[in-house]
Formats: sequence, structure tokens, C-alpha cells
Amino acid sequence: MSTILTDGGLKRTSLADAAYETLLEAILRGQLAAGEELSAVALADRFQVSRTPVTEALQRLTHDGLVEQVPNCRPRVARLGRRDVVEVYEMREQLEAAAAERAATRLPKEALAALRQEIAKLSKPKRGVDWAARAIEFDLKFHDAVAAAADNRRLQDDIARYRRLVRCFCRLTGNDANLGAALAEHEEILAALEARRPTAARKAMAGHIQNRLAAVLDELYATEAEVTR
Repeated sequence: MSTILTDGGLKRTSLADAAYETLLEAILRGQLAAGEELSAVALADRFQVSRTPVTEALQRLTHDGLVEQVPNCRPRVARLGRRDVVEVYEMREQLEAAAAERAATRLPKEALAALRQEIAKLSKPKRGVDWAARAIEFDLKFHDAVAAAADNRRLQDDIARYRRLVRCFCRLTGNDANLGAALAEHEEILAALEARRPTAARKAMAGHIQNRLAAVLDELYATEAEVTR
């Protein structure tokens, strides 16, 4: 744990939130491997806090599907198989397509203009060395804006939960080709939002998430598929 946690302890306002964010980042970065056991006592000692905030963080991660509780054993980092990945993206498709449909009649013109401006910048032929990082940052901003504009707090919370689960996959598919394809899909969604066309926005968002699932599956299981042919 010494490689991922600071010696100075956690000094944020909410110790449970700080513990959650630190563990989440470690899991998504692969610093805590799938199947690795998580000791609340060891984590609390490293965080220099009581066991309570660590236990709360582990409970939240269990709810997110990133930690699994095994009877008579310590909690451990969840192993996400192919079916899990597909189910997560299917949930994203249902939730975010609905959000896009609602956002088409609710997203303010100023927000639409800001998203259009950022897409224009990212779409320039000459890409800087930081282009991939900016494209990933825009992806987060774009989906957050659509979810917020849906004007349904529970829907927004569920979208955020499933997007946390796919953050680790963004690293796997974060090459220029995939990011460029995703940007084009974002532009299609944005065009439907600008035109105030709910059905078109829903369809474009669903297609976008289906395409991102295909990219993730290709990255994770392409070798496996070739072996079984």
C-alpha cells in the first residue's frame, strides 16, 4: 500500500470521502489488482485515521461494484469479467440515452455553445502532444453536462456511478483513433441537442455507448477471440 498512499495521512474535510477517492483511484489505475484483499485495519493505519471512514469507503466501493464482500473473508477488489463489462455498458446505454433525450429540451444555449466551441478546438487537424488528455477531459465534461441537463438527480447519480466503473477502460482505449471516433460521436449527439431533437439525441447517445463498448471488448478480448477461432 505504500506505493499508492501518502505518508502524511488524509487531511480533507471528509475522511470517508478522502479514503473513497484514494482507493477508487488506486483500483482504477490498477495499483490495487483484481482479487487483491483489502484490510480495513492496514488501510486505516496507512491513512492515519480510525477504521470507520475506511469501512465506509469500502462499503461505497462495494455498492459501485468495484469491491466484493466474500463471506468469512476480507473484502477484495472485484474481478470484472466480459459479462460484467457488457452489463455496465448496457446500463450506461439505458441511463445516458434517457438523459440525452431529456437534455435535448433542457440544455441551455450557452452550454451548447461552450460544448460546440470545445469540439471545434479538438477537431483541428493539428493535434498537440496533450490532445489525448484534452479529449478525455472533454468526454467527462460532455457526459456530465448532458446528465446534469436531464434535470433528474437520481438519474444523474446513477449515470455517475456507472461512469466511475468505466474509467479504467478509458485508459485502455485512449489512443488517438478511438478518441477521434468518440469525438465524432459526441458531435453527432451535440447536433441533435442543438436541433432540440430528443429522439435523435437518444439514438445518437445509445449508438455512441454501443461503439465504446465494442472498442473496449476489442481491446480486452481480441486476443482471446483469435485464440478460440
